[in-house]
Amino acid sequence: MNTFISKKLILISFIFTLCPISAQVKNTGIEKNWGPRHNRATISPSLVHLELSEKQGFKTVMVATRLMAADVPKETNWAVNDIPGGNPTIGIIDENGVYTAPTSIPSPREIHICAEVPEAVNRFLFATVIIGEEEPKYKPIHIWSEKKDDPDARMSGPHGIGLDQEGNILIADRGSSSVLRYSTTGDFIERIDDGSGSKPGEVNEPREVTSDVEGRIFVTDSKGDRPRVQVWNHKGEFQKIFAEKGRWQGMLLRAHGMDFDHLRRLFVVDVDNMAVKVYDKNGTSLFDWGEEGLAKGQFNAPHGLFVDRAGDVFVTGYYGPTQKFSPEGDFITDFGYGDPPDGAVYFHSVSGDKWGNAYLSVRSKGGYDGAMEGLGEGKHLSIMKFNNNGSFITSWAYSAIEHSESEVAITNDGIVYGLFIGPNDVGVETFVQE
Repeated sequence: MNTFISKKLILISFIFTLCPISAQVKNTGIEKNWGPRHNRATISPSLVHLELSEKQGFKTVMVATRLMAADVPKETNWAVNDIPGGNPTIGIIDENGVYTAPTSIPSPREIHICAEVPEAVNRFLFATVIIGEEEPKYKPIHIWSEKKDDPDARMSGPHGIGLDQEGNILIADRGSSSVLRYSTTGDFIERIDDGSGSKPGEVNEPREVTSDVEGRIFVTDSKGDRPRVQVWNHKGEFQKIFAEKGRWQGMLLRAHGMDFDHLRRLFVVDVDNMAVKVYDKNGTSLFDWGEEGLAKGQFNAPHGLFVDRAGDVFVTGYYGPTQKFSPEGDFITDFGYGDPPDGAVYFHSVSGDKWGNAYLSVRSKGGYDGAMEGLGEGKHLSIMKFNNNGSFITSWAYSAIEHSESEVAITNDGIVYGLFIGPNDVGVETFVQE
């Protein structure tokens, strides 16, 4: 009898081993709540076009949840472009949320209505005012690049872009397996990593790079047998490595986009695990969330990630859409669906600014190969901008049609640095709103 039971246990163990790990239950570290969480607030309208001196009322509402009706917040603090009450140049907003447009056209014409609701878990809300009927336009002000056939070129396949504590540009270059620091005008400063390889401090086809409030530099190093996150201090001195390879909580298979929230938690999106991994500032796993699928709230090749000021998390799927979640992974809304044949069909990354606007790096029908080969398929489109609620704001392209998007980084004052790849060169183009 004991022998029979032993054989059955061995057989069950063998079957479980053969079972695809994706079919096994993952330890996410949190109990999933599929309904909206209490104490969330919304703002409306999300987007309006106004003429000079025209008025528009905005309001905030505490969202209804199970057995709780929607309600008016106890307090809402209104600001325009983060200036309490606004000013005559960008418009005035009163304590009741009534905005009055300026008497002359501001530059830029895109105005941000900011509402702080202290009792809401998403404390900061944003809406958009555009002065005039036309979409805002971005113009290039600078471009720098390295030629691919230049023996002194340091980049060969840039993939991710970020900004350091001083505003310098950080680039994760997959082609040369290096992490590089440049000035905003393209002057090379230094190589941060310790060389190409799998040892701590070395990198192998790095995907993304970002920095935290201390100036520490974080890199997702996601190819080969050792997917991981590595950390250097602001001076470029190696500090630590974290995350093991695997499918369980805190483990990585192909880490991609990442960002910090206001609590200094690091959110990392894992393409192959179809999940968001959350760590504390020291790299200790806190919890995971997300699952593969095509329904709202599920992931299909998630690539980019951005966390807004309220702590909400935006995740871009390579085939669309971009989805907005609470920090715990509760689905809120989505936007940025594929729009063939002339619109975007591939969505490589998402970045954000201080007002929660989402900037998608996109590719049209020709995709990356089409851009590289100059096929000209679909509309020439590189970057799409949506506001914090998913309302479309504007879109634009790199100056040269052969330049394909890779990713963008945005400063606090709204300057956009676009990383590009072309058939002959790679580099960064800088844009500002007119």
